[in-house]
Amino acid sequence: MLSALDFILALLKIAREEGDVKVTPIKIQKIFFLLEKEGGVKLGLDFQPYLFGPYSQKLTDLLHKMAEQGLVKIRYEEVKNLARVTVGYAESYEMAKDVNVDISEDVLSFFREWVKKDKNEILKYVNEKYPEYSV
Repeated sequence: MLSALDFILALLKIAREEGDVKVTPIKIQKIFFLLEKEGGVKLGLDFQPYLFGPYSQKLTDLLHKMAEQGLVKIRYEEVKNLARVTVGYAESYEMAKDVNVDISEDVLSFFREWVKKDKNEILKYVNEKYPEYSV
């Protein structure tokens, strides 16, 4: 039986295949929310309303656990203000090593469609369709 880990690896593999698309925390949270809500895939991620829409602490924890295991690489990019002073770091995820995951073509197509979309486009869609998940 497939786990959330398998689906995460599949999404990150699709992101690489689509030209190293950046997968940010917001993007992965919303794609997995839509996978459960609209794709009918039950992963038990327990999405809750949050500032930027639906959020799963379980998904975040799983991503960090996968990074500790060497399956996922977390990249940190400096965020600078107008004065060019670093004010924080933006996270993104990628596969640490190539793996094969046997996921249905329907899910892979779903990932291909959503991973290429801009983060703001995904946020707008989710927040308009599921306003009860925005705080």
